Amino acid sequence: MTTMSHVCLRVLDLEASTDFYRRALGLTLQRELAMPDRGWQLRFLGDGQTDFQLELCKETARTQPYHLGDDTPHIALRAQEFDSLKARHRDQGLICDELASGIYFIQDPDGHLIEILPPL
Repeated sequence: MTTMSHVCLRVLDLEASTDFYRRALGLTLQRELAMPDRGWQLRFLGDGQTDFQLELCKETARTQPYHLGDDTPHIALRAQEFDSLKARHRDQGLICDELASGIYFIQDPDGHLIEILPPL
């Protein structure tokens, strides 16, 4: 059996992305890892309640934005305070798509989609 550990997103600006996930979603820095032999700087963010983490990977030599494909995957997060978070995201102008069911999407600084779900 396996368990879920983390998902990795490549980001151009590690500081901007870390700040976005902290401000928009309340994720906090869990650990950092420099891998100079690979040219990577990594930050792992978490929600403080589960072991699952979001890994932000900065390729240290990269200067150009990533080109996300037509079939861009997304991250889905379940918000316990869904209505207040949605109102905050709407006030901040972060909502880029909304379904009739109320589920909505925001985008990080690199264009990655984050789906926000209500509690079960």
